[in-house]
Amino acid sequence: MTEDTKEPKTQEQRSDRKLKIIIVILAVLLILTGGTMIFWGGVPFFSAFAPNNVGSTSQGGGLVVDPNAGEFVKPEQAPGVVVPGFGMLTVPANTKELKGINLHNPIENEGWYYLTFKICLLDANGAVSETLYESQLVPPGLYLQDITISRGLAPGEYNAVMHVQPYRIADRTPTYNADMKMTIIAK
Repeated sequence: MTEDTKEPKTQEQRSDRKLKIIIVILAVLLILTGGTMIFWGGVPFFSAFAPNNVGSTSQGGGLVVDPNAGEFVKPEQAPGVVVPGFGMLTVPANTKELKGINLHNPIENEGWYYLTFKICLLDANGAVSETLYESQLVPPGLYLQDITISRGLAPGEYNAVMHVQPYRIADRTPTYNADMKMTIIAK
């Protein structure tokens, strides 16, 4: 016999050789069954003997990079709606055609919100009694300068409310609205 094939002489050498043989056998078993062997501080640790697809969504050739993985993109938050206010509106008496009203959707709503406007008269109790005007969608940065109300108003002061309804541009769904009390003066 050659020196390499001789039986180890000491008990320690025999134990080392047995440990090496066991590690080689376990490594071969792990490879054949799809397991993994990890060495940590010189000590072997073994993964569970399980098929490759258990606990994994990959098929066939091992783990793959998820196609949906990418850099973090911070979601863009919609800003608050900018709503113009009207404390007082002066109109010509007994006229349905109003010019120079300037209902507008501020440019700050660009890309986010359309606005609609509804002007209603209030009764003595503060409840809506009549709708004078209702607009369609007004894009950001645009104005309604000339409008037609449902009837001309006799000279005097009227308690009214301007209802402003924002709609998301992306899907035209309504969001929070604003009701602003105002005075209409017809003269």
